[in-house]
Formats: sequence, C-alpha cells, structure tokens
Amino acid sequence: MARGILSLSLSALIVVAFAHQSCSAEDDSHICPASSCGNIRNISYPFRLKSDSEHCGDPRYILSCENNQTVLYLNGARYHVQEINYNYNYTIRLVYPGILNDTDSTVDPLYPLDFTNISSGDPYYPSYVYNFDLVLPYVVLVNCEKPVNSRRYLDISTCINSSLSHSKRYTYILLGPIWDLEDLCQVEQISLTSWSHQYVDDFRNMSCTNIRNELLRGFELSWYRAYCGSCRSYDDCYLDDGVNQVVCDPYALVDMLHGIYRRKVSMILYISKSCFKDIR
Repeated sequence: MARGILSLSLSALIVVAFAHQSCSAEDDSHICPASSCGNIRNISYPFRLKSDSEHCGDPRYILSCENNQTVLYLNGARYHVQEINYNYNYTIRLVYPGILNDTDSTVDPLYPLDFTNISSGDPYYPSYVYNFDLVLPYVVLVNCEKPVNSRRYLDISTCINSSLSHSKRYTYILLGPIWDLEDLCQVEQISLTSWSHQYVDDFRNMSCTNIRNELLRGFELSWYRAYCGSCRSYDDCYLDDGVNQVVCDPYALVDMLHGIYRRKVSMILYISKSCFKDIR
C-alpha cells in the first residue's frame, strides 16, 4: 500500500514537473490578416484596429487609426504607437502626443503615464520589470520651494512651458531613489521613459533639447500577458528570454504536491516505526 502511494505521488510530480515544457502559450484563436496604419505595418494578434472585425485579436489590445497614426488609449490617456515588437520581447513603444506637437525645446511636465497606476494583472506592464538593461526606466518630476544643489537633481525650470510651470517654484528631474527627497520638495509625477547611457552618465549637462529628445523616444510596455490566457489559475506565466516564448509553469502545483508527498512519506515512516515497535 505504501509503495502504491509513493508511486502515485512520484508519478504526479514527474508529470507536472515536465508539463511546463509543453504549455507554451501559443494561442491561434482569433487570428486574422494583419492590418496597417501609418508606420505600423503589421498589426496582428493580439492587437487589432477598431475598424477590424470584432472576432479578430484580443479585446484588451484594441488600437485606433486616427489621421494615419496608430493610437492606444490607456488609463484615460492617448498615446501614439511608435513600434510593436512581436519577435523579441513582446513590447509596444508609446509616446505622449503632446511632446510630438511641440515645435520648440520646451517640455510639457504632464507626461501622463504614471507606472504606479499599473498593476501586475493589467494587459500592459512596464517592460523594465523584465528588462534589466534599461538604465533609467522612469522620470521623477519634482517641485521644490527653494533651489537644490545636488548632482542627482537636474534643473528643468527653464525647459518647462511657462503656462504650465508653478510660480515661485523650482522644477527638477530626480535621478535616484524617490524616497531620498530634499527638504521642501515634493514628487509631482513618476512617468515611464527609456533614457540612454550617454545622458545618464552626464546627467547634469543635459539641455532642454536633450530632455525633449529623450522623451520623444517614448517608453515600452510589455504585452506578453496576452498569451497567459491558456495558463491554468495556479500556473506561473512568464516570458522565457532563452527561447523567447511565453511559458505556463505549474510550479505552484509542484510545490503543493511536493508538500503532500513529503507529508505522506513522513506519515508512512511514522506508521512503519510504530508497527515495528509493536512487533518487537
């Protein structure tokens, strides 16, 4: 009897342990011919345009085509789509159109996507969580009542549109921990971005033009969770960079069965010892 229980438990563990290898989330449902809008030539699953058939794509990933520009509406804000990556890291690169519309080097401080409003269960998620190569994945906009003399604070007061800046305040971009604020300063906004090494290494020498150009690069959000629908509720869904594939890994079930297996073994050993004592 004990041998049967052990064999059954071991079999279950072996089956589950190898299950993640065949659970790669390749969802072929709702596949339709690719669409295009402006510079985005290959809009395909999970994305679709509003003008496409409703059975195409995933309803969480609907884009609009406005004046020959691909647009994403997210958390009440409107973004221009610069690129969709299907072959490498499952990301979409976005830029705030208010920056694109500026004709000079001034910066609109209301760069709106606050990453603190995005949770791990949302269809889009900041790509820097999965990409440790990004140098400065977000910009912290800080307003201070007095001037700050710190290497970590970049004064952008002269870069801000005068109609939008605070009167008698000093505006900075903070490089470093958010919680290490100078006195009489407060965080106005934390916005996603993707800044290059060259400016991070020479942070305080950035010009207004440099700042605007970096913001024009936009930011990336990961959409790989579109393929997590085929995972079971207890699976861990993640992007395996080694094979560039979304994987459903039932590690939680393995842990659970492993715990059950250990408890059963302990119980069997305890019963066996008790029986042995009784026989003696």
